Amino acid sequence: GLTDYLRGDADEFQVTQVEKDGNLCFIPGGTEVSNPSELLHSDRMRQLLERMSLIFDWIILDSPPALAVHDASILSDMCDGVLFVVRAGSTDFEMATKATSEFREKNMLGVVLNRVDKSDYYGGYYYEYGSQQDGEHKTKS
Repeated sequence: GLTDYLRGDADEFQVTQVEKDGNLCFIPGGTEVSNPSELLHSDRMRQLLERMSLIFDWIILDSPPALAVHDASILSDMCDGVLFVVRAGSTDFEMATKATSEFREKNMLGVVLNRVDKSDYYGGYYYEYGSQQDGEHKTKS
């Protein structure tokens, strides 16, 4: 995995998993280490991204929560843009605001709201309301 590559125990070809059609590749986290932030901040990480950018159109880096550790901030300095992921009904507004402020100068592309229950979103209210209105209209005809 990634930590094995960053420690010099493997090369990028050994840690990259390729989907059977070849359209998706993945590098798992790798062996647990005591200094992940130091490894991410290394020249070896920058070299990996440079090499992979020659091969792939898109490289997506997933990181731990922004406020828990500094990994997200370290990685954002190596990326063209940041997508901030917020869990619906779970992520505290103030915490999300604090975390996003860290990325204001790092080309924040947008926010992804995940784990949204269909009954929780605003559009669902109007969909249900419109369906009820249509049903009432049909029974009156």
